Amino acid sequence: MERVVLIAALRPGAREQALELLERAATSGERERVAQRQGIFLSDHEVVFFFEGRAAGASVHELVNDPVRSTMLGQWLPLFDGPLHLAREAYFLEHGGEG
Repeated sequence: MERVVLIAALRPGAREQALELLERAATSGERERVAQRQGIFLSDHEVVFFFEGRAAGASVHELVNDPVRSTMLGQWLPLFDGPLHLAREAYFLEHGGEG
């Protein structure tokens, strides 16, 4: 299982717009499948797109470099305060069973 994230700083005040994008995607059913598991994490200052699955890194690379599929990220670009960065997993710990 491979895990990668895309990280971007948000422009000041862009968090509300990001929440609107997420709400619109949830209600419209827009779901670009990139990896087996994916999610979006949002703070006041950053957004993190999480992808997990077999060959998640290759799938994300294809997403970013495909002009048609990258439109999913395109709607986020005006909210970014700087470039989008790829980060690969450096450490992951999973505990088995109930704990």
